Amino acid sequence: MKKMIVKNQNSFEKQLHLNRYFNGQLAVFVLGHMREPIGELSIMHDSVELAPNEFILKDYSENKDLAKEFFEAELINPTDRFILIGSHLCPICELAS
Repeated sequence: MKKMIVKNQNSFEKQLHLNRYFNGQLAVFVLGHMREPIGELSIMHDSVELAPNEFILKDYSENKDLAKEFFEAELINPTDRFILIGSHLCPICELAS
């Protein structure tokens, strides 16, 4: 497990918790400062091949602000690839090294 921590302007700490889905793709979860689950930033989809440090970002709905925080902290970076899931075009992102 790799921990990546971001603090917002209110000093609320959030961290990325990394795991793997059963198909091997990277699963990215957000935990709060007391390790309570806040959200799941990734989506599993079998039709796309991803590098070990890449994941499909769920950047809509309740994850919109969470994704923005981790982009601004440069902990996740967009690639130039996208995948259509349902009616939403989801970016493929990679973890910062």
